[in-house]
Amino acid sequence: MNTVEWCKKRRWGVVIFLIVNILAVTVICKRESQYVAKSLSEHANHSQAQAEEVMENYSHSFQLFSQLLSREIQNNPNPNDIWNYLKGIDSKMKDIEGDTFDGLYMYYKGRYLYSWDTPYSEYESTGYKATERPWYKDAVSGKGKVVFTPPYMSYANHYILSTISQLQPDQKTVFAYDIKMGDIQDLVSSLKEYDSEQLMIFDNKGTVIGSSNADYLGGDLYADLDETKAVYQKALKAFKDAGDMKEEERSKLKDQLDSASAFYTFQKDFDKEFSKLKGQTSKVHTLKIKNKSYYGYLLKGKDYNFMILVPVSSMLKSTVQIWLLPLLALELLLIYILGRISKGQKNRELHAAYVDLGQTQKRLEIALSAAQKAAAIDDLTGMMNFKSFRKGVTDLIEEMDPDERGILIMIDGDRFKSVNDNYGHSVGDEVIKLSAQMIIGRIRTIDLASRLHGDEFAIFVSRTEDYSVAKKIMDDINVSLAKEAARRNMPSITMSAGAVVAKHGDTYVNLAKAADEALYEAKVTHNGGFAGVPKR
Repeated sequence: MNTVEWCKKRRWGVVIFLIVNILAVTVICKRESQYVAKSLSEHANHSQAQAEEVMENYSHSFQLFSQLLSREIQNNPNPNDIWNYLKGIDSKMKDIEGDTFDGLYMYYKGRYLYSWDTPYSEYESTGYKATERPWYKDAVSGKGKVVFTPPYMSYANHYILSTISQLQPDQKTVFAYDIKMGDIQDLVSSLKEYDSEQLMIFDNKGTVIGSSNADYLGGDLYADLDETKAVYQKALKAFKDAGDMKEEERSKLKDQLDSASAFYTFQKDFDKEFSKLKGQTSKVHTLKIKNKSYYGYLLKGKDYNFMILVPVSSMLKSTVQIWLLPLLALELLLIYILGRISKGQKNRELHAAYVDLGQTQKRLEIALSAAQKAAAIDDLTGMMNFKSFRKGVTDLIEEMDPDERGILIMIDGDRFKSVNDNYGHSVGDEVIKLSAQMIIGRIRTIDLASRLHGDEFAIFVSRTEDYSVAKKIMDDINVSLAKEAARRNMPSITMSAGAVVAKHGDTYVNLAKAADEALYEAKVTHNGGFAGVPKR
């Protein structure tokens, strides 16, 4: 072959190389986009389900209070007696509900009654009228339903507050219950799946009630930039004009200023991109925030909305198996083909290229293996993380024979929050790790186990539909957990569980939702309960 022919062949090889690469990248990008869309959709829907469970817990606590108060009114209808009753149960409610509880009050027989110690004269001096307050108006509008007033940020205490209220059958009396929505913020902190991910939960008026950046709590996502700037300037002026005051009061003003400043800075960079998300919800958008690329996803709910922002680099790290392996295989094939084309001219170079290629392939395989392992493992416990567990369960269900069954068990620690509050998060982490060890020690090699987030775990028991098997596993876990915690001189918790039978054709999302509902029933006693979904 002369030089001209060889050069022509070489040029064609380069053209083919480029065309094939362009086509391959197009196909891989499409697969990547589909995977990203599915992952963020499942992430948002899982977050929504968890948040709805928290809100249901708030409502459940209020309904218990409402039943107690209704019974008390029947026995002692005098408003003075009811007022004394409210003040008497205030500390008991704090003991039962913990940090969630922030006070009881009501409108009854034309009077405003409440559980705390503030003299009524302070309300009279400000012209306070219960029937004109949002909690009363919202309850009347709800016509007997349990309703939540729009949440707001209490900078005095640095938490999100809301009020649950309900109009009573006489169409005049309203029961109300102030709650701190810290459980929503704790949930957001535990739901992050990707590096540097931002997750926000906000109500239909735009108020942020949960955020991976706590400084954004109370911010209004629906406000225009001028309104947010005005809030920041007002906070700045209040801090500068503070003058002499107690350090505690100055600290509150500083917290308010820091939050207003952080949210204003965020909104300046994000305002235009947020319009894209609002314009088309339940769809992945590529966004640019501070010259950094993000995937954005907005899921609208009935009362609360869920926004996820994930850096593109974090998503690529998470989906390395989707794009790296096919791309690696393609490049190896193309290099081989081009090497064959120039074989007659480049034997020595080809041999060296193969050596380099082998070394490169080995390094890439090692990197891919490490990346896949890192993406599948929970850092604290070494168990499967939520994403790898979901994929593993989905694969097992797809491989099931028509008459084959398995059991999905959703597990939640009882009173784990008290461990963190009383002993600190480092001890809490040790309790989580011990719980993980006890779970792993009680399952077979054909079963799967995962830490989902926080003190929530899951097990998939293969080749059985017998709930007694699942209950025995949970009983063994609780017994061994108590013994080992005592041996190590650690605080102990029990694990409640909800279970559902899985068969071929089921989806992970539907199974998890059903098992979560059973778990809610099991957790009523907060003492290692177990409940199974009725078999289909």
